[in-house]
Amino acid sequence: MEGYAYLLGIMAVANLIPPLPAEATIPFAAALFDDHGLRVPGAIGAAALGLVLGTLPLYYLGRLAGETRVKRFLVGRGRWLLIEPADIDRSGRWFRRYGGVLVVAGRLIPGMRSMISLPAGFHRMPFGRFLVFTVIGSTLWATALVLVGHWLAHAWLGVTSLRVGLALLCIAVVLYLVRLVRLLNARADQS
Repeated sequence: MEGYAYLLGIMAVANLIPPLPAEATIPFAAALFDDHGLRVPGAIGAAALGLVLGTLPLYYLGRLAGETRVKRFLVGRGRWLLIEPADIDRSGRWFRRYGGVLVVAGRLIPGMRSMISLPAGFHRMPFGRFLVFTVIGSTLWATALVLVGHWLAHAWLGVTSLRVGLALLCIAVVLYLVRLVRLLNARADQS
């Protein structure tokens, strides 16, 4: 049971914090298969629930704070999130064009997974509808992540999934820092 709770928490955090890629959780899920004896259906359920729970604060942030305040935050103190107002504009355009289909598909697209919750909130998509589309997309994505994690746990003899996870986490941190430096330099050049 403990392993499912870990998986749920990891997925919620990965979905809540936009620069953190959910793909980086695969090796940790594999480590949970190794160490906690998770079963695939339960792991998919826990991962999907975590992904759904991770979307709710962003949906309500969009709904309560509004587009203008979120953009203002991203230009100031929120620049470390690596999201620019142009990203909000782009996801808003896509949301207005595709609506619920984009909420499902957005859960499968890196970089959009977290972002799509904001325009859904900005544009006041009914919560029940948002939740249904989010559950569908998150379950599809959780299934893919868990199956890859399960495969990883059983495929590489002698290479622990935790080591792979730490290596991927280091790579993700380096890529994050590179993007942050580029964004800060681009903003400095515009000033």
